[in-house]
Amino acid sequence: MSLVIHLLGRPRVESASGEPYRFRSRKSWALFAYLLLAERPPSRAQLAGLLFAEADDPLGALRWSLAEIRRVVAEGGSIDGDPVVLTLPPRTVVDVEVVMHGTWDSAVAMPGLGAPLLDGGGVRSGAGFDSWLLAAQRRVAAASEAILHEAALATMARGDFAGAVKHAARSAEMSPYDENNHALLIRLYRLAGDDPAAEAQFATCGAVVA
Repeated sequence: MSLVIHLLGRPRVESASGEPYRFRSRKSWALFAYLLLAERPPSRAQLAGLLFAEADDPLGALRWSLAEIRRVVAEGGSIDGDPVVLTLPPRTVVDVEVVMHGTWDSAVAMPGLGAPLLDGGGVRSGAGFDSWLLAAQRRVAAASEAILHEAALATMARGDFAGAVKHAARSAEMSPYDENNHALLIRLYRLAGDDPAAEAQFATCGAVVA
């Protein structure tokens, strides 16, 4: 792989050499995430209004952030045009894409699984970007929880109850009001022979979902 792009938790980009690339602006991270997750290429005017409306020269500010992203994807990738088309270098891994569309065993290997999208990357922007980010965070969180639940079931089927407990506990932590998550975790504690933990989890479930 040539790049690993982490959008879950604190965002970062790792190259094949292991050297991280650091954007100089949070707006560049916000723009990068939007381009990576957008359903279709957005126009420059749309991007400028979404993220740089308060700038004296919104399109100029957009060009500056696009230049930052271009330096990241320079080896084998590109970013250009209007609408803006982002092409990633071959073998690039984007953690959100793995969580949303990959297999559970690939997804659980992502270090940021379960962390919020662009955590700590708040930017001053308009309501449009804030709404998009909130919706994207909810979709990613739901996918992360589903992956952890699937991982718990698959690991349980292999007889690895300790591993299954780990995945189920993270799933229950992400969605504490879902009785199914608590029920699975209680069952796994029982299978692992940890009755005190099962009883404690049952009490937690009753307190949370009552």
